[in-house]
Amino acid sequence: MNPWTISRTAIFIFLMTTMAAGAEKTPPTYQKGTILNISSDHASCELEGIGIRKLISNCGNFQSGQPVDYRLKGDRVYIRRESGKEYKCSIEGTIENVADKTSYQQGTIKGWEKGTDIYWVGAHGETFPRDKTVYELKGTDMVYLIDYCGSFQAGKFSLGQTVNYRVDETDEDDRRLYISRDNGEEYKCKIEGQKMLERSKNDVPSTAPAAAPPAAAPPVKP
Repeated sequence: MNPWTISRTAIFIFLMTTMAAGAEKTPPTYQKGTILNISSDHASCELEGIGIRKLISNCGNFQSGQPVDYRLKGDRVYIRRESGKEYKCSIEGTIENVADKTSYQQGTIKGWEKGTDIYWVGAHGETFPRDKTVYELKGTDMVYLIDYCGSFQAGKFSLGQTVNYRVDETDEDDRRLYISRDNGEEYKCKIEGQKMLERSKNDVPSTAPAAAPPAAAPPVKP
């Protein structure tokens, strides 16, 4: 083989190897995010980024509210450290798409009471009584009676508690009210009844005309 051909081949291989090494050293592109909702055992946390919210392993002993630079690759999140290296965190789940986050209204739990209904089960239609807690939720324009919030009625609310809620009336025979939870998920509640919010006589609409000033008292004769 011509020695010049060998030299050109060696130079070509050297250049390709150098370019590949340089490509591997190209700094990764990061996005801005925030660490939220550290779990009670500090094993996991939430990462809210641009249009996403992920449940990840707490691989860097993060603090809630901490801003971070991150990148996604496969089933991992890489979070940049101050040293320039990265924390490698596993993705445990997607909580919600922040870009498509549902709009909530704010309401207040005004009361609750214990109740019982009949639960049908079995091929032969056996029944048995089932205990439930019925909550009264005062919303923006309506008052709702709701129960069976969450699996096995996991949703527990206290008197006067403020909640963020939304109503789904897509199925008229099975209307549901969803209450936002701290972890970004929702309690799914059954609507047992609803009525328009009754406003007191003192609730004067902002568009109502101002009251006329009181008439002047008649002059007193001397």
